[in-house]
Amino acid sequence: MRTSPLKDQLAAAGAVFRERHGVEVVSHFGDLPAECGAVRDAAALADFSFVRLFSLPETPGIDFLDALLAGNVPKIRFGRVLHTFLAGPDGRLAADCFVANNDQEFVFLCESILPDAGLDALLASKGAESGAKDLSADHVVLSLDGFKSWEIVKKIFGSDVIGLPYLSIENYHFAGEPVRFIRAGKTSEFGYLLIAPVSIAAQLFATLKAEVEERGGRLVGVDAHDALRLEGRFFNIFREGERVQDPLPLGLQWMIDLEKESFSGSVAIKERRAAGLKQKIVGLAADAGCTTLAAGAPIFHAGRAVGEVVTACVSHVLQQPLALGLLPLELAFAGLEFRVGAAAGAVVRSISMPPIMPKSLTVKLDEM
Repeated sequence: MRTSPLKDQLAAAGAVFRERHGVEVVSHFGDLPAECGAVRDAAALADFSFVRLFSLPETPGIDFLDALLAGNVPKIRFGRVLHTFLAGPDGRLAADCFVANNDQEFVFLCESILPDAGLDALLASKGAESGAKDLSADHVVLSLDGFKSWEIVKKIFGSDVIGLPYLSIENYHFAGEPVRFIRAGKTSEFGYLLIAPVSIAAQLFATLKAEVEERGGRLVGVDAHDALRLEGRFFNIFREGERVQDPLPLGLQWMIDLEKESFSGSVAIKERRAAGLKQKIVGLAADAGCTTLAAGAPIFHAGRAVGEVVTACVSHVLQQPLALGLLPLELAFAGLEFRVGAAAGAVVRSISMPPIMPKSLTVKLDEM
């Protein structure tokens, strides 16, 4: 099982580990509400070294990635990042991906629901002439997120960091070593991914941890990120993605360039699209204290089962349960009332997502 190069430091800080698709991840640090609160109210640091990480030369990497991914790789401008997905031959999701155009290389990050061997096999199916270098073993990926996280990266890397637009990449140095720096959080607060060689990983981790804690923040695990992604309505491959797998009812059409002739799984996806969408993901909310709004629970409308809950959390901001439900297209819109768990179960309401206003939207970085 693949483990993080920072495992010793994480364990010393109180991390609780678990396995996810053949990779060990930090589940939490013992206080999930506090971890979610750190992102919303201050800053938080998470180890994202479970991500598969590759560097590809511009040639032939651009053609390899474009044949593989649903998005249009040649259209990625220098310094920018494409958010798209990787599907299997059946058009079912395999990974949530970032592709960054970074100074004569493409940086390719995969949050995958396939074990490493399965992902490698899928990548190899598009040919071996990619020039890809797997950086997963000798680099760490750290996720710095939160309302005050911009203060930290500004202090460490300089003032120009705060001018980077969302989905962009820049190259900096820390302790004399290169750090690939991506602005691309998925919590709806400010977020940054820092890709650093193992030689400086412990020092960078310790520096970021100290800065986070100085601002009232803390270390967080993937459980907090799962809840925050749902609360902010960012797609989560490890929750709704894994359960539904079809990108169409998940609403991921925006990740697809449908004018592309082909990509992995394109035939199956286009066939399903032509046949017509029958189900769709919709946001759900229940009153505080509801315990039945949970993944896998059946959803009822007018006394009959119509769908199921695919992921759920307790919102840190709203202090009430939130979920995503997979429902028939004719019922998949906000403003309806359902029952969950049983025909006479707890009342839940379909809502527009996201239901929160992130604090980061109140910060005017161009005035800093």
